[in-house]
Amino acid sequence: MLDLDRSASAQIEEFVDLVFDNTPSQSDMRFAEQVLGQGRTVLPGLARAVEDKPWEAVLLRGLPEFDAVTRTKILTLLLADCAGRLTAYADFNASVLTDIRPNPRSREQNAQPERLGMHNDFPFIADRSRPGFIVLVAHEASGEIPRTLLAPAGAIVERLDDDTLARLQQPRYTALVGTKLAWPEPRKFTFPLLVRAGDQWRVLYHFDTISTDPALGADEFEVFDEARRRLGTLADELGDLHGHAIRKGEALVVPNDHYLHGREQMETERSGRLVFRAYATHPDTRPEWESLMIRLGDE
Repeated sequence: MLDLDRSASAQIEEFVDLVFDNTPSQSDMRFAEQVLGQGRTVLPGLARAVEDKPWEAVLLRGLPEFDAVTRTKILTLLLADCAGRLTAYADFNASVLTDIRPNPRSREQNAQPERLGMHNDFPFIADRSRPGFIVLVAHEASGEIPRTLLAPAGAIVERLDDDTLARLQQPRYTALVGTKLAWPEPRKFTFPLLVRAGDQWRVLYHFDTISTDPALGADEFEVFDEARRRLGTLADELGDLHGHAIRKGEALVVPNDHYLHGREQMETERSGRLVFRAYATHPDTRPEWESLMIRLGDE
């Protein structure tokens, strides 16, 4: 948890106002271009927290609260630029920002009112393109606010027996990716669900797109599928334990490799919720000259 004092909050508000005043087009991409490279200067406390423990989620409190949606957008982009390298995906939604709210016309699962299962975003994508951090900022949060559910990879591993842990580290799981992306055709990925990353653990999981490799023999399939189901059960339990309802003036910075996240069911008639999401890749995975708009399909 990182609590900002009034001075830090005022500095952020001043920066957001400056970007707004210097962007007459009011374009999200132009906002993004204005904040690039500024995050660590405006929010040094968040930059230190992410650099010291890049595997830990950060709850940021005491942020300035804006009435105008455009200013909350700038704030979200600034936080993503501070966490890593602000990134947008041309083959996903071609936008630096996503508004998360109940929207029956949206194809995104997070726009539906039902509980959003535990997952991380694009976990099978190459290091240079995969989101390293997910930044969530509340613009509106009133009534019965659903919690964002968080399951740390390390906590999942602590609850696994040795045999299950060993199975989850083997590439016996598959996913067909690209049906909702602007790819010529979907791609099949084969991978483990847990990977040791130095002293930490990386988790690769999605509640409805991952399956146990159907090419396995019947007995082998059963033990590996049982391990997958066990991971899913633990993710749900831990998500409920570590859930947080993001309020106005707050933001969550979630390390995508090291946490699974989800969301409680939204009671749309009893709550008002608008959250903005931005992605950041790890700063050392791409050259500085590269555009912030890349493709998930890039290797």
